[in-house]
Amino acid sequence: MRLDDYRFGGPGNIGTPDKPSIWLCGIEFGEAQNINSNLAEEEGYSVEKQWGWGYNRKAHKLLCCIEGYPISEAFKFAKERSIFASPDCNYMLTNLFPENCLTVDTWSAEAQERTGFARKIDYINHVRNVCFKTMRTQVKTHKPKLFIGVGVAHERDFVNIVSEPEIKCELTEFKVGRYTKRIRLYRGETPLVVIPHLSSASGLNSNESIEKSGKIIREWLL
Repeated sequence: MRLDDYRFGGPGNIGTPDKPSIWLCGIEFGEAQNINSNLAEEEGYSVEKQWGWGYNRKAHKLLCCIEGYPISEAFKFAKERSIFASPDCNYMLTNLFPENCLTVDTWSAEAQERTGFARKIDYINHVRNVCFKTMRTQVKTHKPKLFIGVGVAHERDFVNIVSEPEIKCELTEFKVGRYTKRIRLYRGETPLVVIPHLSSASGLNSNESIEKSGKIIREWLL
């Protein structure tokens, strides 16, 4: 796939207006785990396999709580719903940017060769300028039930793709121990929630933080 042709897609089901799905969107594919949609189809993307990856396991727990189930039942819930594992499920896992990077600061020689950009910021701006319009059209066309943006550093990117300028952010905070966690909520045709990352030390890195976030999002949607 050419860089200019990048658009939302990934394991799971993109949904339709008649049967909308929940989209969980990260920043980029990680080198440490395979969440590239084409490879996932080839190699299999079972729930059991996903639970070996911290990001996916926490994503399943969050979705479980958003749907109103206790976090202790997350694995059972994920299995029953085939989260990201079936093209018929009601969830899709996707990303803002297409390149596989070990961290958000990583920009390997291989990535430079594939994209033609020596600097990662130039590549990111290119995707924003060229691909985001198509990605926004996808949101308008498929009308996800809920769009979850993972990573507050890219809040503006999520807002520019999913929301509208006149829609104001509703900020909700809660504490886990000494740490304050913040959930950003945007009402609209497609509800947008921007959450802290699921892998970072300051993110939703515990069952307590995931459970509280899920409850906040569920109550906001009702």
